[in-house]
Amino acid sequence: MSPLKSKLMLRLWVGLISVIALVNAVQCFLHDRYPQERIYTLQPEQATPLLSRMFGVWTFLAAAVRLGFAVFPDNKSIYLAALSSFVLAFFHFVTEVFVYETAPLSLSTLSPLAISSLSAIWMISAYQK
Repeated sequence: MSPLKSKLMLRLWVGLISVIALVNAVQCFLHDRYPQERIYTLQPEQATPLLSRMFGVWTFLAAAVRLGFAVFPDNKSIYLAALSSFVLAFFHFVTEVFVYETAPLSLSTLSPLAISSLSAIWMISAYQK
């Protein structure tokens, strides 16, 4: 695959992930128990309505940064912010599953783990100085 086509595919992928994240962020505001019922099921008492709104804000911010990368892929600052958002998401879900044990290893945690790790790897491998 040519570098130009690979870059376009990465932009489309990150743009799609951004739209999915926007939907998840809205869910956190519409349903104040969304993270409690979908992600943090091992210790649901720790997932309060406040956490749901904070998770929604974080997810919305990550979506906005990633969408910025999809639109402006040559901006190094936006690139680094988008890459960082994937690394932070991966770190968050790894620690919640394996360290704090608030979330089980399930579809609700495996999908963000897979998406964040694969996206970060793809972004790093596609980076051109």
